[in-house]
Amino acid sequence: MLEEKNCMRKNDVSKLLNRYLSAYEEGKEPYFDADEIDFLLDSFEESEEYTYYEEVLFLGLKLHPGSIELKIRECKLYMYKESYDKALKLTHKITETHNQDLDMIRLECLCALDSYQQALEYIEDLIRQNCDYLEPIFEFIVPILSDLEMNAEARDLINRGLILFPDNMILQDELCYLLELEGDFEEAIKLCNKLIDKNPYSNDYWFTLGRLYSMVGDFDKAIEAFDFALACDDSDVELKILKAYCLFMNENYQKAMDTYMEMALDEEALERIQPLMAECYIKLKQYEKGYEIIRELIRQDKQALDPATYINYIRCCVETDREQEAGDILLKAAEVFPENIRILSLLALTYLENGKEDLAMSITDKIFNQLEKDNEDVNQDLKTLFQKGQYFHFEGNLKKALQYYKKVTQINEDIPYMHLQMALAYFSLGDMELFGKHYRKTTHEDMMAYMKFTKLDLQEVKENSIPRHIPPEDLVKEFLSNKDNNN
Repeated sequence: MLEEKNCMRKNDVSKLLNRYLSAYEEGKEPYFDADEIDFLLDSFEESEEYTYYEEVLFLGLKLHPGSIELKIRECKLYMYKESYDKALKLTHKITETHNQDLDMIRLECLCALDSYQQALEYIEDLIRQNCDYLEPIFEFIVPILSDLEMNAEARDLINRGLILFPDNMILQDELCYLLELEGDFEEAIKLCNKLIDKNPYSNDYWFTLGRLYSMVGDFDKAIEAFDFALACDDSDVELKILKAYCLFMNENYQKAMDTYMEMALDEEALERIQPLMAECYIKLKQYEKGYEIIRELIRQDKQALDPATYINYIRCCVETDREQEAGDILLKAAEVFPENIRILSLLALTYLENGKEDLAMSITDKIFNQLEKDNEDVNQDLKTLFQKGQYFHFEGNLKKALQYYKKVTQINEDIPYMHLQMALAYFSLGDMELFGKHYRKTTHEDMMAYMKFTKLDLQEVKENSIPRHIPPEDLVKEFLSNKDNNN
């Protein structure tokens, strides 16, 4: 029955459109009543075929200048063209009140024109009038504010809306999204669980919960949430990729690979997941398979390749006794990513290992120049700050190293080796008071692990101002093996 109605509708649309085109071919202006114009315009929108949309709309406005519906469509047309000021002016010429579509258009235009206060005053006026479509107004405007990245305004309107409609799930969902943006993952998780209690079959809610758990590093719960999401809808590629990522981070590399293999039949997905599959093969010590994947990606010269892909390729070459190829790819990576600290570090270590100290120093200078250039970056994470401190520490610029170490401790004092590194730096500078302060904060476990890693003993701490370097060949191997340097 539904197919029959759709067939009749298509025939009606075709007849109307043919009538319109035939009239213009004959040099005549066709006549349509307002309902026929609306019917045609609706069909254009449903099929997303807008070739004759404007012509038909303005013909309708000419034939029926008093039609509110056609005037509203004209407003929407201006909005589609992002001429929000014209659309807003046009709404003022439409005298009809208590029209939901018209009010939504006005509010969207005000938000797009960065006039939230006026939009808020308009909403407050609707509240005073006991508007019977107030809840849909909130549901409509809040996502628009979020899309416009007016997050503070969206949060304000959500708070107002939830006072009036405390059980509204759309507003709660938007609040969950804003909490995530604000970094309040704990509250976002609580709210998301409440939404799931109300609708346990929502793929979107389970997906959001999994993403939130992944952000706080609770990969077990994230994987569980993704499994529920997949039970609701197993067609979402993004969901599967994120689940595989969580399996990888949980060191369940085989299951991560199994998930990637399920997606490999999708050609579009395959292109995205190939570097990730290679990384799994590396963790599974199947270096030849990882090598084959990345070699093909490098050969195709994909623009989306990142430094981690090149580092993984070098790792595969090293592990499969392709040292010459590893060196060639490292040089290419340095050309492609001339400012990448990890690539430059690996290049410097390789030069040092091969006895090319002048080249190693040249690259090291480039690294420090890049670090100085990035010094004002307010978005640096703890790992980056700590690594930069280590670079300057081993260079011998202890005061600069301590600047970075202090930034780390201001954010989190529990970073492994943090106080030991600071103690060693202060010892080298002869500041025994601060050396003692940070040495006392170093755990026994950190001390033993650090001594084992660097082959350092207590006598060396007394005799040397800076702990000795790890041998170059060990540094290269350690660099390539460390997940933080490539993942």
